[in-house]
Amino acid sequence: STPTLSKVPCPEPLICAQVPERSPALSVATAPTPGIPFIHLSSSQEAEGPFSWKNLKDRKSLLGDPLDEKMADLVQFLLLKYRMKELTTKAEMLSSVIRNNQDDFPVVFSVASECMHLVFGMHVEEVDPSNHSYAVVNALGLTHDGMQGDDQSMPKTGLLVIILCIIFMVGDRACEQDVWEMLSVMGVYPEREHFIYGEPRKLITEDLVQAQYLEYGQVPGSDPACYEFLWGPRARAETSKMKVLEYWAQVHGSEPRSYPFL
Repeated sequence: STPTLSKVPCPEPLICAQVPERSPALSVATAPTPGIPFIHLSSSQEAEGPFSWKNLKDRKSLLGDPLDEKMADLVQFLLLKYRMKELTTKAEMLSSVIRNNQDDFPVVFSVASECMHLVFGMHVEEVDPSNHSYAVVNALGLTHDGMQGDDQSMPKTGLLVIILCIIFMVGDRACEQDVWEMLSVMGVYPEREHFIYGEPRKLITEDLVQAQYLEYGQVPGSDPACYEFLWGPRARAETSKMKVLEYWAQVHGSEPRSYPFL
């Protein structure tokens, strides 16, 4: 049978990201804040995994001043590298952000990388193990990030990936009302300006449609009229349902086989 919205798990807020007034970087809190997107960090990876966490108590104890600030600074640094299309190295991150405190690097880098992946749709990948150099690239093979020309613009890929997940998981066609219901769990509302995504309604129903990542139209025969989203041709060309399912499973600390109906 066709999956329904009730079968789609909502991400549970464990760590949320919010913008401090001092900079466009992110800081970490351990409780959800209204209107702010949150990051559900995976809990199922093996202990030696890059984003490993034993349990929520460990997550809360790992980050706190000054590590919160270091993580926020590293996210800002990685976003800058992405904008400039430059590689970075562990040595550069230590000298520029972590201030050569090697002991803190694994935790700060892990959380910052997870934030980049789940909030911004960016993947921090090691490209040369010999000198520990890293590149920041769009997740799932998507080539459009929705960034504007100004320096303060942030990647919009994370929201696109979540919408592609929702469409796939409810049977390849998602009612607009259902999409907004799911996004509201992340603090994204059609009538509210968002600090990362700007005007969400315009982004989703116009910008991403024009970029051919989404299709948006009236449900045939609906009266009163209701609208739905489908994957656009560019999404079908650049990524796959399996990649999207793997991403969604990571958000929930599970595996693709946890969703047998898919």
